[in-house]
Amino acid sequence: MSTPTQLSHVPLFARLDEAGRQALLALMTRQSVKANEPIFWFGDRGDTLFIVDQGRVEVTAPDARGGHVRLDTLGPGGVFGELGLIDGGPRSATVRALTDCSLLALPREPLHAFLRQRPDVAIDMLQVLGARLRASTATIRGLPNPNQVIAEATTRWQRVSDVVATVAASQAFTLTHIAWFGTWILLNTVARAGLLPAALAFDPYPFGLLTLIVSLEAIFLSIFVLVSQNRQSERDRIRTDLDYQVNVKAHVEIVGIAERLARIEQAVTATRPAATDDGVPN
Repeated sequence: MSTPTQLSHVPLFARLDEAGRQALLALMTRQSVKANEPIFWFGDRGDTLFIVDQGRVEVTAPDARGGHVRLDTLGPGGVFGELGLIDGGPRSATVRALTDCSLLALPREPLHAFLRQRPDVAIDMLQVLGARLRASTATIRGLPNPNQVIAEATTRWQRVSDVVATVAASQAFTLTHIAWFGTWILLNTVARAGLLPAALAFDPYPFGLLTLIVSLEAIFLSIFVLVSQNRQSERDRIRTDLDYQVNVKAHVEIVGIAERLARIEQAVTATRPAATDDGVPN
């Protein structure tokens, strides 16, 4: 059986006095969850906060490949689902019981009624939630840029391939080869015709040496270009994954906004005076 003293170890309610924790505990209900059972799924409606009284739970989020990324593991005293207390929007993660768990559930509406009686508690809770938000923001800002991660993971061979592929695609490379091939062919042709010393005709028609050099160059260039293209494909895949995750997040936020607008519309409709047949409100 949980006691008000146990709530003092929960950061969200640590500033409550004994009477406040006793009143808050009376609003909570106990739920038992078997091991490996989900408590809620990503995208479910969020209107309840949970406190782990016994057992351990795992917090995960879906990734771009349909798997799950572990975000946190919570034991006794751990709190999850607190964002649902603010806006009642969809869940931003999936929580599953790792062991048999005993949870304390605090619905949103009873908590709001409690906070209307104790505004000081609301201020304390906002301070704790604000600190959590700042910590999350700082963590996100500290994440490395994907382009920087890709650059740091690049080997010397890959960097050389990128440079060679970039040079091979440049205008200067093309013009240089046009000048080289033209000079080679013209020199050997003129020397072969006797207009220049015969020693200059080192590669007469059909220019076998030039063909060999160009073939070897094409082989090595194709290898460098393929390596560079593979790296570009990997960069594009990472950017696509990031775009997908951003789109999923935006979708969840839009769904939440639509639900809140629907609730506001229902509330306005319920409080609006009914109009008579002549358009005059009753």
